[in-house]
Amino acid sequence: MVSIDEELEVARAAQAAINTLSVSAPNPYIVATLRKAKLAAAPIANFSSAAPLIRVRDKVVNALSDLIRALEGGHLTQKKIDKAKGVIKEWMKLLKAL
Repeated sequence: MVSIDEELEVARAAQAAINTLSVSAPNPYIVATLRKAKLAAAPIANFSSAAPLIRVRDKVVNALSDLIRALEGGHLTQKKIDKAKGVIKEWMKLLKAL
Protein backbone atom coordinates (compact mmCIF):
# COMPACT_ATOMS: atom_id res chain seq x y z
CA MET A 1 0.00 0.00 0.00
CA VAL A 2 1.30 3.44 -0.88
CA SER A 3 0.87 6.66 1.06
CA ILE A 4 -1.17 9.56 -0.30
CA ASP A 5 2.07 11.44 -1.03
CA GLU A 6 3.47 8.47 -2.94
CA GLU A 7 0.18 8.07 -4.80
CA LEU A 8 0.26 11.75 -5.76
CA GLU A 9 3.85 11.39 -6.97
CA VAL A 10 2.86 8.42 -9.14
CA ALA A 11 -0.13 10.37 -10.47
CA ARG A 12 2.16 13.26 -11.42
CA ALA A 13 4.52 10.87 -13.22
CA ALA A 14 1.59 9.35 -15.11
CA GLN A 15 0.36 12.82 -16.05
CA ALA A 16 3.81 13.73 -17.37
CA ALA A 17 4.03 10.48 -19.34
CA ILE A 18 0.58 10.97 -20.86
CA ASN A 19 1.49 14.53 -21.83
CA THR A 20 4.31 13.14 -23.99
CA LEU A 21 2.07 10.70 -25.84
CA SER A 22 1.28 10.95 -29.48
CA VAL A 23 -0.43 8.45 -31.72
CA SER A 24 2.97 7.09 -32.76
CA ALA A 25 4.90 4.06 -31.50
CA PRO A 26 4.67 3.16 -27.80
CA ASN A 27 7.53 3.93 -25.49
CA PRO A 28 8.30 1.16 -22.95
CA TYR A 29 9.06 3.77 -20.25
CA ILE A 30 5.64 5.35 -20.70
CA VAL A 31 3.90 1.98 -20.52
CA ALA A 32 5.82 1.09 -17.34
CA THR A 33 4.94 4.46 -15.77
CA LEU A 34 1.26 4.00 -16.61
CA ARG A 35 1.26 0.47 -15.17
CA LYS A 36 2.77 1.78 -11.93
CA ALA A 37 0.06 4.45 -11.71
CA LYS A 38 -2.63 1.87 -12.42
CA LEU A 39 -1.38 -0.26 -9.53
CA ALA A 40 -1.19 2.73 -7.20
CA ALA A 41 -4.74 3.73 -8.08
CA ALA A 42 -6.26 0.30 -7.52
CA PRO A 43 -8.94 0.81 -4.85
CA ILE A 44 -7.87 -0.88 -1.63
CA ALA A 45 -10.64 -0.26 0.88
CA ASN A 46 -14.25 0.77 0.70
CA PHE A 47 -14.72 3.38 3.40
CA SER A 48 -17.75 5.57 2.86
CA SER A 49 -15.75 8.69 3.74
CA ALA A 50 -13.31 7.85 0.93
CA ALA A 51 -16.00 6.97 -1.63
CA PRO A 52 -15.21 9.83 -4.07
CA LEU A 53 -11.52 8.89 -4.12
CA ILE A 54 -12.35 5.20 -4.55
CA ARG A 55 -14.61 6.02 -7.53
CA VAL A 56 -11.89 8.14 -9.12
CA ARG A 57 -9.27 5.47 -8.53
CA ASP A 58 -11.54 2.99 -10.29
CA LYS A 59 -11.86 5.40 -13.24
CA VAL A 60 -8.07 5.78 -13.31
CA VAL A 61 -7.54 2.02 -13.39
CA ASN A 62 -10.05 1.64 -16.24
CA ALA A 63 -8.72 4.57 -18.27
CA LEU A 64 -5.08 3.52 -17.85
CA SER A 65 -5.88 -0.11 -18.68
CA ASP A 66 -7.56 1.07 -21.87
CA LEU A 67 -4.67 3.40 -22.69
CA ILE A 68 -2.03 0.72 -22.09
CA ARG A 69 -3.91 -1.76 -24.30
CA ALA A 70 -4.17 0.88 -27.02
CA LEU A 71 -0.47 1.69 -26.76
CA GLU A 72 0.57 -1.94 -26.92
CA GLY A 73 -1.94 -2.82 -29.64
CA GLY A 74 -1.14 0.12 -31.86
CA HIS A 75 -4.60 1.72 -31.72
CA LEU A 76 -3.90 4.78 -29.64
CA THR A 77 -6.36 7.61 -30.22
CA GLN A 78 -6.51 11.16 -29.00
CA LYS A 79 -9.81 10.34 -27.32
CA LYS A 80 -8.13 7.70 -25.11
CA ILE A 81 -5.30 10.09 -24.29
CA ASP A 82 -7.75 12.84 -23.36
CA LYS A 83 -9.83 10.49 -21.21
CA ALA A 84 -6.75 9.39 -19.26
CA LYS A 85 -5.62 13.01 -18.83
CA GLY A 86 -9.02 13.94 -17.42
CA VAL A 87 -9.19 11.16 -14.85
CA ILE A 88 -5.57 11.69 -13.79
CA LYS A 89 -6.36 15.37 -13.23
CA GLU A 90 -9.44 14.46 -11.16
CA TRP A 91 -7.41 11.90 -9.17
CA MET A 92 -4.69 14.43 -8.39
CA LYS A 93 -7.26 17.02 -7.31
CA LEU A 94 -8.77 14.62 -4.78
CA LEU A 95 -5.38 13.51 -3.50
CA LYS A 96 -4.26 17.10 -2.99
CA ALA A 97 -7.40 17.80 -0.99
CA LEU A 98 -6.52 15.11 1.58
